[in-house]
Amino acid sequence: MSGEIISISIPPFPDFIEGNYRVFQKGQNHPNRKALGYFDLIVVKKGCLYLIEENQQFEVKQNEMLILLPDKHHYTWRPVEEETGFYWLHFYTTAQWKQSTRPSRFISDLPIPDLHFHQRSYTLHLQKHATIKEPEILFELIQTILDSTVIETEEHDIWQTEELFLRFLKFIENQGIHRDRLTVLAEQVQLFLENNSEKAVTNQLLEEHFHLHSNYISTAMKKTFGKTPLEILADIRMERAKQYLLRTDLEIQQISKMVGFNSEIYFSNRFKKLEGLSPQRYRKKYKS
Repeated sequence: MSGEIISISIPPFPDFIEGNYRVFQKGQNHPNRKALGYFDLIVVKKGCLYLIEENQQFEVKQNEMLILLPDKHHYTWRPVEEETGFYWLHFYTTAQWKQSTRPSRFISDLPIPDLHFHQRSYTLHLQKHATIKEPEILFELIQTILDSTVIETEEHDIWQTEELFLRFLKFIENQGIHRDRLTVLAEQVQLFLENNSEKAVTNQLLEEHFHLHSNYISTAMKKTFGKTPLEILADIRMERAKQYLLRTDLEIQQISKMVGFNSEIYFSNRFKKLEGLSPQRYRKKYKS
C-alpha cells in the first residue's frame, strides 16, 4: 500500500463539489480522466478497483480509500473481477498542497493578521491509499453528505453539506495516518512554534516546556517534517515576514521584531539567504 501523504494547507478549507455511490459489474472499467481539476476520493465498499495514476498502480480493496490528484491522469489498468461498489467524492481547493512520502507543513497564503484573535494556519494530512479502520461510520458519513445535497430545507443547505464534509476530512485524517508518539509530539511542537514564533524560542525552552530532551524533540521533528524545530521556526518567521512585507507598509526593523528577530541586520541577512532577495527588494518586486 502506498505510503504517500497528501498535505493540504488550511485556510481556505477544501470544498465538496460532487459525489455518488456506484456499482460496477464484472468486466466494467473506471472512467479515463486527465487533469480533472478536483481531488477524486474513492472509498470501496465491496469488491476491488484496479486504478493507475500516471505510472503508479493501485488495487483499492474493500474498506480502503484512494485519493487521486487533480492534475494527474488516472484510469483502469484491469476491469473489475466481481461486483464492486464504491463511493466517489470530488473536492476542490485553491490552497497549496503537496504529495510526498512524509507530511509537509504549510503556512496559509491568506493574509491572516496576528494582532488580535485570529484563525490559525493548519495543514491537513491525508494518506493517499489507506485502510479505513471504522468503515461503517465512514460509509454513513459519506451517505449523509450526499443526502444533504438533495434535501432543500432551511436545516439542510450548503452549510450543512460543508460542515459534514469537513467532519469527513477530519475523520479520514485521524483514521488514515498512523500517528505514533513521535508524530504526535512533532505536531504539538509545531503548534507551539506557530503560537510563540515572535518569542525567543530555544532548544532549552522546548525541553522545559515538553519535559523532553532536545535531541528527542529534534528526532521527532526531523522524522515527521524533515527539519529541526529551529529550522521550522525560521520558516514560520520568514513566511510571516513575507506577509507583512507584501500587505503592510511597516518598516523592516518593525517587521523583524514582530516576527521574532532582535536584530534587523540578522533578519535581513537571513531573509536574503532564504529568498535570494533582501526584504526591501522582495517588497519592491512582489508588492502589488
